[in-house]
Amino acid sequence: MEDYNLAPGELVVMQEQPVKLGNDADGETLDELVLTNQNLILVASASQGLFKKARMLKRCPLAKIQRQNDVPQAFATKYRSSYCLQVAFRDETIMLSFPTNPRRLAERWARAIALAADGDLPGIGAEEDLPPEITNVVDGARDLVGSLFGGGRKPKGAAQADRPANVTKKCVGCRAPLSGRAGSTVTCSYCDTTQTL
Repeated sequence: MEDYNLAPGELVVMQEQPVKLGNDADGETLDELVLTNQNLILVASASQGLFKKARMLKRCPLAKIQRQNDVPQAFATKYRSSYCLQVAFRDETIMLSFPTNPRRLAERWARAIALAADGDLPGIGAEEDLPPEITNVVDGARDLVGSLFGGGRKPKGAAQADRPANVTKKCVGCRAPLSGRAGSTVTCSYCDTTQTL
């Protein structure tokens, strides 16, 4: 594992390579995509002169992911004929595509980013990966059967997975009210103190 300049208490949850920034074949190829418990890190190499390459890191804090109804905005979406991962931060939206097995990886990363943003690291879990050729065949067959027979729908009374409870606490710095999911890291908007609920 290369040095990602991790903060104290920050740990790597997932890594993937190769990854493309953007949603098509013309996108910039990233060396690596890294998910930690606090950041989404994009790793790329940039040329500096004729023979020298510099390693560039872009950190996207999970605390800055936009939320709608307290759900982190990280989605696997279909764009044209391929799937990509979209993560909406307060100041930008990042779109990533995976050259190998795009649908499965986009869905897996969207789920993992949402869980990490909520502070639910055990919920991410490890997934056994099959070779891309087999998973593409399985995914294609599942889509075909689903479109023919209406599969893939959840029953009306299906229970959703348990999510961490919403909590309200006071800021340790200025005593202002803070709210969010239990175990998530939030930053006070008044005094910029970062704390875990």
